[in-house]
Parts: sequence; C-alpha cells; structure tokens
Amino acid sequence: MKGVIWLLFLVPFFSFSQKRRNGETNNLLVDSLRNQIIHITSDSLIRLDVNNLKVLAKQKILRPKSLISFSPIIKENKLIFIDRQGGGVFELTEKDSLARIDNSDIKNFLIGSSIFIKNDTLFRHGGYGYWSSSNFFIYLDNATKEWEIYNISDTSSESRAIHSHLSIDTEDEFYFFGGYSLSHNGGRDSFSNNEVWSFNFQTKNWRFLGKSKANFSGSDPDSFFIIDKSIYIINALGRLFRVDVLENELTEFKINPFIYLFKNYVNPVFYKDHLYYLNKKGIVKKVAFKTLSNKILKTTAFYQKKKGYGSLLISVGFVFLCFLFIGIYMYLKVRNAIVISKNGLKYKSKFIQLDSVAISIIELVIIKEVAFSVITELVRKEHLSKIQNERNRNQYLEDINQKIKFLTGFKSNFLIISKSSFDARYKSVIFNKMDYGKIMK
Repeated sequence: MKGVIWLLFLVPFFSFSQKRRNGETNNLLVDSLRNQIIHITSDSLIRLDVNNLKVLAKQKILRPKSLISFSPIIKENKLIFIDRQGGGVFELTEKDSLARIDNSDIKNFLIGSSIFIKNDTLFRHGGYGYWSSSNFFIYLDNATKEWEIYNISDTSSESRAIHSHLSIDTEDEFYFFGGYSLSHNGGRDSFSNNEVWSFNFQTKNWRFLGKSKANFSGSDPDSFFIIDKSIYIINALGRLFRVDVLENELTEFKINPFIYLFKNYVNPVFYKDHLYYLNKKGIVKKVAFKTLSNKILKTTAFYQKKKGYGSLLISVGFVFLCFLFIGIYMYLKVRNAIVISKNGLKYKSKFIQLDSVAISIIELVIIKEVAFSVITELVRKEHLSKIQNERNRNQYLEDINQKIKFLTGFKSNFLIISKSSFDARYKSVIFNKMDYGKIMK
C-alpha cells in the first residue's frame, strides 16, 4: 500500500517524448515527507516549499551522455532516475552526478513503458524497441539489481502489446488504456489503441474490459495527473477530463481559462487539495483544484463492456465440451514451447513481434547451419553498400538474440556465430540447441 501512496504523487509514469519533446525536460514530484514540491529538469533539481513555493534548495544534475531522457520517481523515500528508453536506474550523488545502481544491459527496448512502484519494487509495463512492442511486466530484482520478467498465469488472456499508454495501479489491479500498438503484419507503423485492460496481481490474470470511444480532441493527452484512483487528462485544447476506469466513467468538465496558463506537456501534481503546475515561463505555481473541477459538462461510460455470450455457449455447449479435451491436450503440449507465427514468437503468455526477414532467419537456422552469405542475402537492400548490408545483417542477428532473451528470460544467445563446419575461413550461424532445443516447437 505504501508503494501505491507514493505512486499517486508522481508525474512521469509514461513517455510521450518520442513524438513531442524538443530536448527540454520538466518533471514535478511531491515529497510529502518533507512537504516539498520537486521541480526536475534535464540538468537541475529544485526543491520548493508547498505552501509559499519559495526555493529551498538547488542542485545540479550531471547526467551521462548516453542517458537521453529520464523519469524521476521516489522509491522507499529515495529519489531515483529511470532511463526512459532502456533499463538504466540512477541515483543522484553528492557530486551532482547520476550513478548507475542497476546491473541491467537493456537498451532501447522500453521506450514509452509505464513505470510504477508496487510493494517497494520498481515495475515497468509495455514499451517499444527494436521495431516491436511488449505486453508484459518486468521488475527490478532488489537482490540482483537486474530486470526480470514478471510471470503471469498460464491460463491468462494475452493483453495487447502497447507503448506510450496511460495506466493506474491500485492495491490489486493494474489498468491501462490509450497509447499505441504496432500493426500485426510486422510493419513499423503504429495505430492508436482503443482497448481497456486490467491485470490482477493476486490471480496474475489479464482481463479485457472493453473498447473505449473516448475522444480527447487530440491524438495524445497534453498532460495528465492522478487523484485517488482516477486519471485526469488535459487535452491540447485545454479541456479537462476525468477517467475512472474502476467505475467505467468518463467525466468532461467545462473549459476553465486558468488551464491555459499551464506549460504544455508538463504533468501537474496534486497535493492537499491543490494542483501544482509549471506555467508558460517555467515557474512552479499552484491552484485550488476545486476551481478547475467545479463545473461538470457531462458524464458518460468510458468503455463499452465486453458482451456476454451465455446463450450462444449454451446452444453450442456440447460441441465445446467435445473439443475441450483436445484443446487441453494441445495446450499442455505447447505451453512451454516457443511458437513461431507469421509476425513473431510466442512463449508461454508472452509475445514479441518480428518482421518476415527475422522469421526467415530463425526458420532456416533451427533446421541447419546457415552461412553468413545466406543471411546477408536475406537482409540485403539494393541501395546499400556491401559494408552497410553486412552491418544490417549483424544488427538483425543482435536484435533477434536480444528479443528472444527478453521473451524467455534466458541469458544465452539464441543464434550463435561460429566458424563454418565446411570451411573454417568463413563464418556461419547455428542454433543454440543446448539451451533452446527443448523449448522449440
């Protein structure tokens, strides 16, 4: 419960930066123990008194050049900084520099992931990287300081792979909506997500709640903040909405000109009946929240609930039972195997997207040893030079290994580069049968 309380005070759960940011970073947090507002930019940290907003302390932030952008969050009363694109976790030292406190090597795979703390453990959900989106949770193991996949029930539904989404975490449930998914044909084009999902941390099951027709008059929220168990969204036109996923309510408030004073794309924070925000000049201000939410325009259902099929199931119940035993047998046979499909790989309840070239490489290598020249020909593009095509080949092999490690939790490579068994002067690619042979369908 402690982690949930802290979560309500934090702003930068999610990243919309890949579409909107211009290099400027602003984050607001609440330090309730010290009764302070924290304003964090890409190179500074400023603490302000919540009552009069006077500056109490300033500190520089010297970040590594490799850290393009970060999300600050408070974990166990400590301020930490999370790489928005990869798995890096940092602390601010007395010398004003950001120091790594994790042992992960995840790079560019978690863009637009949702970040939250549960039971004093740092979690991330979804994210984009290497031309695919993920649909699973990872958490930072407090002992090893490495990111691990959070296992879910084998009988769980398969949620949508997602990135840049909105989410809220309650005591037992995690909800998400909005954001983007990739096309199912393996392309790199994203499309808006209209599905609403929930995950129960007790049963470890995903549940599809329905589809939302909400229109916030813009492709993305301009900014958002959380109060209790509701997400408040400010759209690009300055209109305020409240989304209560638990009660399936969408409330639209009348336009308040005061919101036009807010700096775009900087999430406000709520604390003790006030909303703290950054104005157009980059100065932290506050306003009584009731002045923004005292006039409701309308309240409607946020999503259309999934329809039941009770009558249909009754009419075809006998046929269903006939196939049930066959389905159970097949499920037990393949549930712990990597299944290759046209657009990716599935392992247990997790799925990663791959394009047709990557699928072709995997299907060839698991059958026999494949020469480097064959792989190069598969990825070759006419307009690129020989060196560029070779680099593209190496990148494909690296991406495949990275994704399959993430999918299975294994630390060894799926594809191994070795000397050719036919001619030691050349290289070839072989399948790691020792580690992956038993889980390939």
